[in-house]
Amino acid sequence: MSMRSRHQNERGAIIIHVAVALLALIAFNVFVLDLGIMFVSRRQAQNAADAGALAGAVALLKDGSSNVEAGKSALQWASNNPVWGATNSASNVDITFSGTAASCGTACTVAPIPPCGNSPGCVRADVFRNMPDRSSTVRGAAIPTFFGPLVGVTQQGVRATATAQLAAGNRIKCLLPFAAIDRWADDYDDNKDATYFSADPLPGTAGWSPNDQYQPASGDVYIAPYNGNTNHTGWKVTNDFGRQMVLKDGSVGTYSAGWALEVDLPNSTGSQDYKWNIQNCNEQPVGIAKEPELCSTVNEPIGCVSVKTGVSQGPTSQGIGDLAKGLVGQDPAAHWDSTQKTVVGGGGMSSPRVRPMVVIDINHYISQGCSGTTCIGKVANIIGFFVEGMCKDVTLDPGMGCDDPTKDVVGRIVTIPGVYVVGTGNVEETAAFVKVVRLVR
Repeated sequence: MSMRSRHQNERGAIIIHVAVALLALIAFNVFVLDLGIMFVSRRQAQNAADAGALAGAVALLKDGSSNVEAGKSALQWASNNPVWGATNSASNVDITFSGTAASCGTACTVAPIPPCGNSPGCVRADVFRNMPDRSSTVRGAAIPTFFGPLVGVTQQGVRATATAQLAAGNRIKCLLPFAAIDRWADDYDDNKDATYFSADPLPGTAGWSPNDQYQPASGDVYIAPYNGNTNHTGWKVTNDFGRQMVLKDGSVGTYSAGWALEVDLPNSTGSQDYKWNIQNCNEQPVGIAKEPELCSTVNEPIGCVSVKTGVSQGPTSQGIGDLAKGLVGQDPAAHWDSTQKTVVGGGGMSSPRVRPMVVIDINHYISQGCSGTTCIGKVANIIGFFVEGMCKDVTLDPGMGCDDPTKDVVGRIVTIPGVYVVGTGNVEETAAFVKVVRLVR
C-alpha cells in the first residue's frame, strides 16, 4: 500500500477522540456550572435561614414571649434573602419556635427544638427549594440546570436550616441609677386587696401584689433567681414582661413593692452626676453577682454596687421629666401599648427610654444592717425598664398607686440586649431579662 493510501485510510480518526472529549467536557460543565449553581443556591438558602432565625430571636427579645409577631418578623427576613433570584415565602419557609404554646399564628409553629427542647427561647428557620420538608412534602420551586439535561439531570434542589437561641446575658452598660427589689413569696399579708388583684389573698408568689410589703420576720420569703435556684420567687419573663412598676422611696425596714434605692455609679459624686446618669449612658459595665458573692467591696462588673436609700427628688424629676433634656423628652413619641405588650412609636423597643436597672438581693441588704447610709447592694438580677415618666404624668394600671406622684418613677419591665461574660454570675433562664442572641446551628 502506498504512503498516500495509508494516509487516506486514517482520515477522520480524530473525530472519535473529539466525540469522547465532548462527553467529558459536557460532564465537566455539568459539574462546574450546574453544581456551582447548586452551591450558590445552598449558600443563599443558608443566608435566608440564618436571617429568619436571628430575626425571630431578636423579635422575641423585643416583644417578650410573643411568638406571633416574632414569627412574622422571621418570615419577613427569610423572604428578604432570595434563593437563585426567587423570593421566599410561607410556601417554602418554615418558622418554628420552641415551647409548648398551642399556637403562634399562621406564620409559624411551636415544637421542641434543641437545645431548648420544650422551653421557650429557640427559633428555627427551614428553607426549601424543591426538597422535602420534615413531613416529606416537597416544597419550593426547583433550582435550574443548564447542561444537566444532556445527561438526564433536569432539576435540582437545596435545603437549609438555622436555629437561633435567646439566651441569658449577665452584664450590661448604661445602667439607670436606680435599684429595685424583686418579688417575694407573700406568705404573710396584712394588706390583702382582692379588688384589683384577685390572687392577693393567696399565699406565695401567686399572692404577691404591688400593694404588699416584704415582711420576712412574719413569714415572707425571698429566693433570689441565681442560677440553680429553680424555685426562685423573682420576676419571670413569661409572666412579668410588661408589668408596670412604680419606684417608691421608702424608709429602711418598710420594704414595699417597688421600694427603690439610688445607685452611685463610678465617677458620680453629686446630684448633677446622678441626673446625668439618668439622661445619658454611663459606660461602666455592671454584672449579676454569683450567689456565694459577699460583696464586701464595690465591684460593679461582678455585681456589687454602691447604693443608698431614697432617690434625689429634684434631679430625678429633672432627669426623667425635663421636656428639653430629660429621658422622656429624648423620645417623647414612644409609649407602652398594653394590647401589643410592647413599646410603640418613636424608637419602639430601641428607644433610649428602655434602660437596664439592677434588682438587688434584699436579703443581702437587710443582713448588712443598712440604715439608709451608703451601703453595698448585691445584684441578684438586671431587668430592662421602659421609663414611662414621673407618676404625675403617667396613666397607672388599675390598682397601682404612688406614694409621691412628683417623686415616683413609673415604668414597664421588659427584656433588653446585653452580653454574657465568663466569671460573672448567672440567673435562671426564667428570670433572664438581659438577653443575648446566638446562632446555635
